[in-house]
Amino acid sequence: MQAVEFRVRPVPSGWLLESSANLAPLAFRAGGAAERKADGLAQAMTAAGVDARVVVLDLAGQVAGVRWYRAAEIDMARA
Repeated sequence: MQAVEFRVRPVPSGWLLESSANLAPLAFRAGGAAERKADGLAQAMTAAGVDARVVVLDLAGQVAGVRWYRAAEIDMARA
């Protein structure tokens, strides 16, 4: 399965969190709040067995950072 991407980008009124997982975009006044939400959603995806990454864009629209979250390997012998 392809990794889910969470993208935090600036908009005129604040910051927008978008996802490749067909989730509705979320708006935030502060970039830090948008990043924290993106990190939380990415961690939830890993718990569901899906890799995720958070991409943060700066005010110029350039990539300022990328964080990967890898899904935990499920031990089928214990499942």
